[in-house]
This record gives sequence, C-alpha cells and structure tokens, in this order.
Amino acid sequence: MTVYAFELHFSAPPGDHVIDALYEAGWGDALVAFEPATGGEGSAVFDREAPSAVQAVASAIRQGRKAGVDLLGVSEDLVALPEIAERTNRTFAAVDHWTTGRRGPGGFPEPRIPRPRVSLYSWAEVSMWLEQHGLAEVSPADVEIARICEVADATLRARRLQRRLPESEREALTRAVA
Repeated sequence: MTVYAFELHFSAPPGDHVIDALYEAGWGDALVAFEPATGGEGSAVFDREAPSAVQAVASAIRQGRKAGVDLLGVSEDLVALPEIAERTNRTFAAVDHWTTGRRGPGGFPEPRIPRPRVSLYSWAEVSMWLEQHGLAEVSPADVEIARICEVADATLRARRLQRRLPESEREALTRAVA
C-alpha cells in the first residue's frame, strides 16, 4: 500500500472531546491542530496508508463526519517555483521557462495565488501538466493525491455553499448539475 499525504480543514465547537472523538474515529495517523478551549477551525495533516488516494481521502472525510466535525476542505498543495524545481529535479530556470512558455509545450497552469515576488501554483495542476507532457518524472502517487485533493476540496466547498440556499433552490440546482 502507498502512503498518501494530505491535509483536511474542519470546524468544531469548543471542548476537549473533539480531539478524542477524532482519534477514536480513526484519525490516529493525523497531526491535528485545534484549540479545544476556543473551538473554531482546525486542521489535520495525514500520512495515510491506503490502496488509493481516493480511499485515503474518503476514509478521512467519513471519519471526521463520524467524529462530529464540520469538514471545510482538503488543502490544495500550493507550491512556488523553487519547490516545483525541487520536486521535479529540474533547475529553477527550467521551471521558470515552462511558466513563461520559453521552453516546453506552453500552457503551464496559471498561478492560483499570483504575487509580484512569489506566486503559488496548484501542485495538482502542475503535476498533471508535467505528466501529460512528459517533462519530469512525478510519482504516480503524487499525481493521484493531488488530483483527488483538488476534487475533494471543490466537492466539500460546493456542499457547504449549497447549505446556504433555500431547500427549493438547492434541489433545483442539484437536479440541473446532476
């Protein structure tokens, strides 16, 4: 089995019982950051052994729900150009050339968080682009977990947003999107 690394974000009421409930639900393989005295948002960084990335993430989500926390999202792995270079065993210059289109096939993913000095890119998008174009060896597990985290995060966010709608609008939207 493969070990998949990912991060879940959650919200919970105050209380020491939250950490215990998460552990008892199966989050023993996670480093949980949560302030029981005040409650609110927390995060859990997982190194989960599973047959697939989707099984790793889905099991963590199910266990979080079983523990009674509100799941907010799955962290998208955001990376800067130097980290992309490190993960792909390429030089910073080569990666920079990919982003500008001076080298490679073009179409490098746009930064998720554009900044004047250091923009942040979605590792999911970058790893899939690299794999598609055969420009660097990326672990299949890295590509798989990046892809699953991106979809799981979007799904959890959409579900949270749907709860804000009146029931009739939610049903109409669900039917239209299905």
